[in-house]
Amino acid sequence: MLVCWEWLSEYVDLNVTADVLADRFAMTGLNHESTETVGDDVVIDLEVTSNRGDCLGHIGVAREAAVILKGDLRIPNPQPVASTENVSEHIAVVNHAPELCSRYTARVVRGVKVGPSPEWLTRRLASIGIASINNIVDVTNYVMMECGQPLHAFDLRQLRGGQINVRAARDKESLVAIDHRTYQLDSKMIVIADAECAVAIGGVMGGADSEVTEQTRDVLIEAAAFEPLAVRRAARLLKLQSPSSFRFERRPDASGIDWASRRCCELIYQVAGGELCQGVVNVGV
Repeated sequence: MLVCWEWLSEYVDLNVTADVLADRFAMTGLNHESTETVGDDVVIDLEVTSNRGDCLGHIGVAREAAVILKGDLRIPNPQPVASTENVSEHIAVVNHAPELCSRYTARVVRGVKVGPSPEWLTRRLASIGIASINNIVDVTNYVMMECGQPLHAFDLRQLRGGQINVRAARDKESLVAIDHRTYQLDSKMIVIADAECAVAIGGVMGGADSEVTEQTRDVLIEAAAFEPLAVRRAARLLKLQSPSSFRFERRPDASGIDWASRRCCELIYQVAGGELCQGVVNVGV
């Protein structure tokens, strides 16, 4: 887990050097791999074991630092302003496989302007080795690296039938992913489908047909809790390990799903404009 010092300092006062804090992290089970200077910042590489999925985001690491340093933890309280238009007017979600996905949430932001991200966002992501794609995708990656909860953004207009179906893949069902490679799926894998076909491999990677592009105007933000073993199996068989699958394999705290979704929508408004539809589609617990 690459931790940006400047980023970390937003959540807790860091009154020691990076090397001192890294040594203290080791006492809590977060082993220090390396420290590197990146521009004017410092990046610490921490080894996060499989039982410490709570530290796969900057806020989780900041929580550890606050305990070590006996400081206060500052967590943003996202309160995105919604329009009068209701999310249920645009999307319905049915979970056909609760054993594979215990919770699925969807929010919709309409009228966004997709383009390059602002400098602060690209710089933050670059400091931890994540390339900028566009402002919408960058926000989903930023929030994942902030709190450890993966998210995915769909182009809402590309979801046929105005619906999301969470289900098991059909044997030999295929999907062209956002890396533009075709993957053959099986019935033990999780897919997110619209009214016609799969549009994402749940917890692993989205599909090319519904990815966010410069032509996208309306986005659906997914935040979910996928079954770790199913995600791990799919990622291994398809050779598609990703930062999202890495985190889902370690079962992020599902209580953070709504926070991550709200935070994502708040930042999308800041960097891409648009209007958040009122409410959230929430299936599961």
